Amino acid sequence: MAKEMKKRLPALLLTGFVIVCVFFFLPRKQIICRLKIDTGLPVEPDLIAVLGGGVLPGGKLGNSTRERLDAVIGYIRESNSQCPILVQEYPAGRRKMVEYLVAHGVDDKKILSSGFRYREERGGTENNIEELFHVLNQKKRIHRIVLVTSPYHQKRVHLMLGEKARRLKNSDIYFYFLQLRDDGEISRCSRWRFWHLVLHETFGIFFQRLKE
Repeated sequence: MAKEMKKRLPALLLTGFVIVCVFFFLPRKQIICRLKIDTGLPVEPDLIAVLGGGVLPGGKLGNSTRERLDAVIGYIRESNSQCPILVQEYPAGRRKMVEYLVAHGVDDKKILSSGFRYREERGGTENNIEELFHVLNQKKRIHRIVLVTSPYHQKRVHLMLGEKARRLKNSDIYFYFLQLRDDGEISRCSRWRFWHLVLHETFGIFFQRLKE
């Protein structure tokens, strides 16, 4: 047993060294770019859909949620868009998100209430997608949707949208992703959180492709 361990030791040390190098030195930007979807933006969208990124214990908005809302606020100010906004999150979190938008100058009349009921047995993103298509089935005049989510989340959302859109009778629908300035928190958070987010999305993408 001891002899086998001695033989394996160099390989184990090399593997450990590679893992450490990847963990600490691999450029984040290359990884983030592989998870982003670059679509550009329409001249005037029919709907802005902002996906919630979770709420912390105590009701405080998480970093991902807040930066997505900030992106919406900035986009509305710059484009002067008058289209409705769909705020997507479980009820308690949605209230917090709406309060944040209104406190930063967004007209509450522009915020759409879908009446969709989130189900706990679904994941958050799955609920978001179901709610969005619930709205699209109700409002046939919506064709151009700007989606607001974190860059690391875009590819998985894009795959889930594609699967759902293929079942939709009205195929004249286009999705666009609003990009966050400097890519948001994932570009500057700790390495532990960075890899937690990246691996979570990578596994999500893997299982989504298996479903297809």
